[in-house]
Amino acid sequence: MKIIELETEQLTLAQVMTLAKNEAIVLRQPDGKLFALAPVDDFEVEVELLKKNTEFIEFLKSLSQEEATISLQSLREELGL
Repeated sequence: MKIIELETEQLTLAQVMTLAKNEAIVLRQPDGKLFALAPVDDFEVEVELLKKNTEFIEFLKSLSQEEATISLQSLREELGL
């Protein structure tokens, strides 16, 4: 992880993003506030977005409350087990 002091270093956003390709970057503002920039996996982004999607969460809840539509015995008979 590399810390970039914004008070002393003048980098463009493109330069910072180039640095972030190799390691996590922390930007420190003159007032001490910190911000992080790091590469993320597309799957991780999708998971985070879905966790915040109330319609999707409600859909999952409704699926988990559904009753089985076929008994295990019927399934075994259908599969010849």
